[in-house]
Amino acid sequence: MKLLRSELASEFNKKLFDMSAGELPDRGTVFSDDHIACELSVQAVQFGFQLSGEIKATPEYGCVRCLCDNPIDLTLPIKLWLTAKEEITGDVNQNVVHFPENKDHIELNGTIADIIRLAEPMNPICNKNCKGLCPKCGTNLNQKSCDCKPDEPESPWDVLKKFKPQ
Repeated sequence: MKLLRSELASEFNKKLFDMSAGELPDRGTVFSDDHIACELSVQAVQFGFQLSGEIKATPEYGCVRCLCDNPIDLTLPIKLWLTAKEEITGDVNQNVVHFPENKDHIELNGTIADIIRLAEPMNPICNKNCKGLCPKCGTNLNQKSCDCKPDEPESPWDVLKKFKPQ
């Protein structure tokens, strides 16, 4: 998504930007819907521009229990400061993007791709009641059951079960 400096200077409010997921740099995210919507607002501040709003996307994650693909509708906040001042861009506690004054536009595709990628859950599951896969035969237990018997856990105390008192 390309934003022109003249567009930013107009200080738009809740402007809708549509883009394709194919326009984003590859971060390993798979999208079930190619459409990404961004609703953004911009304010001019003394050191540049403050950009805020929401990103709406539908990435697809593999369930860690049953391995099925699971699309998730995400609405992610975005808040960035665009500035030409080098001393501000060095602050790692802020979401600051360097936007030199000699540039007439800024490209935010990489930043949007990063925000979406960082929203990926650590252990995505398709639903909280997912039964997963059978550890013996690999059957998806959400779709059908199997006849496998679960292994009895081995314990160092199992030897005592064989002990017969005299």
